[in-house]
Amino acid sequence: MTTRDGEQMLAERGADSLVRDDVEEPRARPQRPSEPSTPSERSQQARSARGGLMAIGALVAVACLFAIVGRLNGGTEAGAWTVAYAIGLASATPGVELARRGRTRWALMTTIVGAVGATLGNALP
Repeated sequence: MTTRDGEQMLAERGADSLVRDDVEEPRARPQRPSEPSTPSERSQQARSARGGLMAIGALVAVACLFAIVGRLNGGTEAGAWTVAYAIGLASATPGVELARRGRTRWALMTTIVGAVGATLGNALP
């Protein structure tokens, strides 16, 4: 049975009427997530997105830097992992500045590349 507004349509038609399954009833439209209504709310969301991307980019860059310093001080020789961490550091660092300037898509992309570099650095021997 199809429903409309939480009530069954069969109850509206009566028990003796035939219910056709081949006829579709109008469905309620899915509701979109509420968008900020005022410009100040939109600017607050943009500001928090920039701040979050700056923090994540800085965290990835610092993690890559500490990993490079830690492995080099540990006595192991530089190898492919150093290059991977360096790529992560070199790509995550500009993401902080891009996020500060409002280029959040580019900042997200560079931060993701930096995180991939850090992950490869961990995966390599």
